[in-house]
Amino acid sequence: MILKVAYLPEINTNTGLFGLSDLLDQVERQPIGCSPWKEYACADVQAGFAIVQGKDCIALKYYVREAFSNPVYFNANDPVYRDSCVEFFIGFNTDAGYYNFEFNNAGTCLLGFGTGRERKYLPKSLIDQISYCRSFKSKGMESLIEWELTLVIPFEVFCFHTIRKLEGPSCRGNFFKCGDDLPEPHYLAWNNITTDSPNFHLPEYFGLIDFV
Repeated sequence: MILKVAYLPEINTNTGLFGLSDLLDQVERQPIGCSPWKEYACADVQAGFAIVQGKDCIALKYYVREAFSNPVYFNANDPVYRDSCVEFFIGFNTDAGYYNFEFNNAGTCLLGFGTGRERKYLPKSLIDQISYCRSFKSKGMESLIEWELTLVIPFEVFCFHTIRKLEGPSCRGNFFKCGDDLPEPHYLAWNNITTDSPNFHLPEYFGLIDFV
């Protein structure tokens, strides 16, 4: 799968988050719609995202609809994948290493880098450079919750690379929604994975990200 990401130079790390959230609502939304492991399929869970490149950052917004969302983890590099969690994995050029950004709906971030499931956690000082805002609303009689998380990831957070602007089909990555410890565990992906058991750390299943 190929994802085309627009460049909007008017966006930067100083852009107001609520205005940015509204702007991202105008960007084409991508579904996180693949359910690779059918034993974890959950019809109540829907997720998607919108993404653009700014002058000095990546701006990303997640949209989630589900029944269970109360977060448990609130410290940097806590295992947020056990909560209701959205994730963004990205690697640059031919580098075997990639970054994994994982967020629960409180905005708590786990950030790592490596070539597979064994990750090097990156310091809280980098995580603190990521800004976010979030919103929630219930679906009334359906007992479902819709939540949104808007993120600004400065290029400086990609600490093993020097990035000034991303251009062309130079990246590969994937986007996920999960919740390991929820009453209904689930695992959704933007680009499909064909393995027997849940594992997101499989760069061979990353899609192409084309910064246009």
